[in-house]
Amino acid sequence: MMQLVAPAARRALGPSLLRQPRPLGCARASTPTASAASARLLARAMASLPADEPPQQCSHSLLILGKPGGGKGTISGKILSDFPQFRHVSTGDELRQHVRNGTELGKEAKKYMDEGALVPDNVMIKMVLGDAVEAIKNGQSLLLDGFPRTMEQAVALDKDLDVDLVINLCIPNETIVERISDRWIHPASGRVYNYSYKPPRVTGRDDETGEELVQRDDDRPESVLKRLEKYDKATMPLVEYYEEKGVLETFRGTQSDVIYPEVKKWLDEQLAHDDVSATG
Repeated sequence: MMQLVAPAARRALGPSLLRQPRPLGCARASTPTASAASARLLARAMASLPADEPPQQCSHSLLILGKPGGGKGTISGKILSDFPQFRHVSTGDELRQHVRNGTELGKEAKKYMDEGALVPDNVMIKMVLGDAVEAIKNGQSLLLDGFPRTMEQAVALDKDLDVDLVINLCIPNETIVERISDRWIHPASGRVYNYSYKPPRVTGRDDETGEELVQRDDDRPESVLKRLEKYDKATMPLVEYYEEKGVLETFRGTQSDVIYPEVKKWLDEQLAHDDVSATG
């Protein structure tokens, strides 16, 4: 049976979640689908909206892809600073917060975490959708960080939430290996040094205590390379999936400060379509 959505609720929730036809620059039109969990989230959100709610700006779901140590965190921070309409959704941070707060999602996720198993995709998607409803009600867009990581996750998420902007940071593996393998730590304090840009005053010694610095096993060149190869294998189908949808842009380079101006230019162009559609 087709569900009827009140016009005011439809405008306030935004087309990104409802998956209706959108203005130029927003996600492509597709047939509305919803899981039982997302339907309940939408129903609760619509019940709280006033009948005369004015139209909201076009909401977006932006995903940023990047290799470990490839500057994804730096680029995300710059985007959030320059584009305050985006709300950062780091699934790792959100998951830990749900577990700490003892929410229903947190309890469900903790069962798998305690067993050393991966949290199922459906649990992660429910968590993302919860953030999506809240953000869209507030007229915000989403910056997704950490999920989806595989094509299977992307296809599952796409049933309920259109990811309509994707930034793919393509940094050479050798650059990342050099960057991470230059990282040494002081175990007692957690202070981190990097011989590329933040070296200790005395080679191999902590600045504060003079104690010996160590390198984590995960930071050794051979470990970093294995991790990057695993990332490439898992992420390449995901990149191709979003390329076929026509929503992905790849940015290549070795320095975040050089890459980011191109990222900002592209985002400005994509979001400018919203302004044109709103006034057209």
